[in-house]
Amino acid sequence: MINEISLCMIVKNEEENLERCIKSIKDLVDEIIIVDTGSTDKTVEIAKSYGAKVYYFKWCDDFSAARNESLKYATKDWILIMDADDEFCMEDKEKFKKLIKNLNDNILYYFETLSYLGDEKSLNVNVNLNPRLFKNNFGYYYSGAVHNQLLNSDISVIGRSEPLRIYHYGYMKKNMIDKNKRERNMNILKRLIREQPDNKFNYFNLGNEYCCLNEKKKALQCYYKAYEGFDPRLGYSSKLLEKIIIVNYELKHFNKALEFINISLHYYPSFTDLYYMMGTIYNDEDKPLLAIKSFQKCIELGAPPASLKSIYGVGSFRSYNEMSRIYMKLNDYDTAYKYCIEAIKSKPDYIGPLYDIAHIFKEKNTPIDEFKNKIESFFSDFPREYFFIAHLFYTEGYYEIALEYIEKLEAKEELSQDIVIFKTKCLVRTFKFSECIEIDSISKDNSLYLKLSMYKVISLIIIDRFDLALNIINSFDESDLFDDDKKMFKVYRQLVNLFMDKQTFVLSESKEEKSYNEFIFEIVDIFIINKEFNKLEKALNLLNLISDKSVLLELGKIYYKHGYKDMAKKEIMRSIKLFETIDREGVGILQSTLFNCNS
Repeated sequence: MINEISLCMIVKNEEENLERCIKSIKDLVDEIIIVDTGSTDKTVEIAKSYGAKVYYFKWCDDFSAARNESLKYATKDWILIMDADDEFCMEDKEKFKKLIKNLNDNILYYFETLSYLGDEKSLNVNVNLNPRLFKNNFGYYYSGAVHNQLLNSDISVIGRSEPLRIYHYGYMKKNMIDKNKRERNMNILKRLIREQPDNKFNYFNLGNEYCCLNEKKKALQCYYKAYEGFDPRLGYSSKLLEKIIIVNYELKHFNKALEFINISLHYYPSFTDLYYMMGTIYNDEDKPLLAIKSFQKCIELGAPPASLKSIYGVGSFRSYNEMSRIYMKLNDYDTAYKYCIEAIKSKPDYIGPLYDIAHIFKEKNTPIDEFKNKIESFFSDFPREYFFIAHLFYTEGYYEIALEYIEKLEAKEELSQDIVIFKTKCLVRTFKFSECIEIDSISKDNSLYLKLSMYKVISLIIIDRFDLALNIINSFDESDLFDDDKKMFKVYRQLVNLFMDKQTFVLSESKEEKSYNEFIFEIVDIFIINKEFNKLEKALNLLNLISDKSVLLELGKIYYKHGYKDMAKKEIMRSIKLFETIDREGVGILQSTLFNCNS
């Protein structure tokens, strides 16, 4: 018997996500049920274009009510639940087809949800198990106004996890900001807490919302409230302990975090993530042997049970990678290399260890031809992977070689706009200023046009064409730029003013404002690489236009990176004297320079 599937979704203003979701799943389901809760964009239009049956539901601050409404319209044997900002894993489609041929009515099927975090799609993911597939008209319903739970009060069912993955984009920063999800969820949760003050699950969820707003202390208060009368059998209990550990770690309450790790291991001894967090804490405390022991325990345990999974890859490539980095800091490059290789074996598409391998080759003074051959041996898909190789060499300061690989790629295919910018970064670091100025393959309406133009500005400054640099600056209207672009533009405007002896203006008076630093220190970096020290001296006046107390420390680190150890020592000592600012890396640099002086 072939089981037919109804996909059920609730949506609101999901035009940026919905098409990606439906495309990933449309060939696996027999009908698509969409319940719209008030979209004002093209969401409904997109849904209908894919043959979805669209229904409307007035939003009432209750996700379960909307979710249950969607279940009412399902006509097929089984229901699959997804959100518009989900994407079914392409590699798992055959597994899904095989699964639905042998479904058991009394089983509630859980799939892995891999939620992308941060600014972009990457390996920075959080893993959860979520109920996704269940028998239709079998007593299932959702409960809970927010972070709803699937229940069945009529029939005793068994939950079973399947190795099927759904990627979730809803927790990426852009989506959180665009949709105001935090404010909406918090208002609902605060109401629920007033109505049900003894419901600890609501405190847990409110803590999660504060966490996403970076209000860590408030989050911790909520988590501790949820922890009162702790019951390890509840579905969210392991996640609660994990959150308490993570927030204490982020607040640098290392002893408290370790205390809760030990509490958690009593209840969940196979929770590999706990040992991974323990290793991370010991690493931050500069206790490498204890950190290594913790990461080795992760490898010994392997991946945790599906119900405990949270941090992707802790039982394999992540822990190998952490150990390689510890041995790198201990200057044991042979052991570090061994763990890099283990990390790659565990996850062949994980390129993070290759950056460590490139650094090891550099530190061991590997002859450049051998260096290139060894790096190329890790790749096979040429010419596409020439860019990744270029980036590895760029990261280690081999700008000429990075450019060589980009030109190899360019000889085979047209460069994407992002790679054009990367090529420009190489050109301004290899004395090829005229070539940089002549690049015209990015149009004015492209978001990368400003970045290209600013590299042209610094190239023109280096060849003493200040007038042309000013013309480029004057071709932009600052009011048309978005936040980060506007800050970059302001920095370069003041750079041109400095070289044309015009009046400069303060960029920021806030001692906590660091968003201008990236642009200023890249300018510093470019002048140092090109040995333009007279121009560097003038450009350093940009640091007088911001109030961040860490600027001298960061300047010292840049000098040290380029081998100017006396200058590095001088700036770090000034940082201590003027701003009382130092960190572990700065201390290490001072120790290194003092050791060299004594020896």
